[in-house]
Amino acid sequence: MRPLRILHVTPYFVDAWAYGGIPRLAHSLARGLARRGHQVTVCTTDACDEPARLPRRPVSCTAEDVKRGENDRVTGGLELRVFRNLSNHLAYHWQLFLPLGLHGYLTRHADDFDVAHLHACRNVPGVLAAHHLRRARVPYVLAPNGTAPLIERRLLAKRVFDLVAGRRVIGGAARVLAVTQAERRQLCELGVDPSAIRVIPNPVDLDEFASPLTPGNFRRRFAIPPGPLVLFLGKLTPRKRLDVLVAAFATLGRPDARLAIAGNDMGAGAAARSLVRDAGLEPRTVFTGLLRARERLEALADADVLVYPSEQEIFGLVPLEALLSGTPVIVADDSGCGEIVRETGGGQVVPIGDAGLLARAIARVLQEPAVWRQAAADASLRVRAAYGEDIVCSQIEQMYREIVDGSSPAGPPEGGHYREA
Repeated sequence: MRPLRILHVTPYFVDAWAYGGIPRLAHSLARGLARRGHQVTVCTTDACDEPARLPRRPVSCTAEDVKRGENDRVTGGLELRVFRNLSNHLAYHWQLFLPLGLHGYLTRHADDFDVAHLHACRNVPGVLAAHHLRRARVPYVLAPNGTAPLIERRLLAKRVFDLVAGRRVIGGAARVLAVTQAERRQLCELGVDPSAIRVIPNPVDLDEFASPLTPGNFRRRFAIPPGPLVLFLGKLTPRKRLDVLVAAFATLGRPDARLAIAGNDMGAGAAARSLVRDAGLEPRTVFTGLLRARERLEALADADVLVYPSEQEIFGLVPLEALLSGTPVIVADDSGCGEIVRETGGGQVVPIGDAGLLARAIARVLQEPAVWRQAAADASLRVRAAYGEDIVCSQIEQMYREIVDGSSPAGPPEGGHYREA
């Protein structure tokens, strides 16, 4: 079969650690599809973190993969085009990505592609891409990755965005991608036609786990003494429910245990520090800030248990990375993350918001660390088999061909795949 010409559009890409999991999974998909022989072009912005932008010559893929261009990155069949945001402040604080030059590029090149893949809802790069792709009659897949419902911050702004452009983007998609059955139900409740939805999980970058980690690096870096270590790793937002984690840790009854809260502060850091202080846990708690690349894997490997109590967590990349690091996990039960841990094993699923049951689950792991380490090791084999990059990309490839080869129309029926719920 002939290689496909594939466009991926994402507001942030692999180096943008501050923005969570979507930059990493977008990179894994693009790279995996290129490795399968397709010509993949990624259009993204220079969003990186609060003070910094991505450089015009991005630097952090693997050295063996990368040949640098003037303002793009090429590896075999993968071309990366980075467009400068009008304002990095608006991008970081308001999620308002305004990429200069993307409109012109898509005007000239939208019809160069067989199929496109848009990442996340409610972003200007996706709106621009959907507009130009529709005009060029190029079908596209939309991957919300948990961003479709109205949750967390700036709900009014999100409603306005949906009215102006967002519904047209989701309605024009040839397929809408759900990464778990939980997200499929969520999309159906939002009014997406079930026939347009495909359930394909996110990929995990197994290359990151090819080299062994040196035990103790994370503990040494943050002067964490010997003893049980409970870890949270993720963006610090209200949805991550750090309040439940702190309450559970305070009642754990293990004065020898330490708590590490690692991740970029996106609005919940001050509240979490206040809870830690009020509970008298400051001497036993460390806030690390954002961990990048191998730093986060060292944290996962040094922890005795990863606790991920977040709500509306439609997938949960971090728990899978923890299992691949040999660390057992505890997650909440309200959406896709609990679904995945139930399937893979290697951890426990507790009711969302129940600090008492969470404390008991943590205590069980700390009481029998060898048993739970073995459970995590067994689960890691299932993670590799189900969520490895090539496994997932083969499913994505099949979906693309289903669209391109005519078993699906090039676009949605009149009126779109979206209806009012």
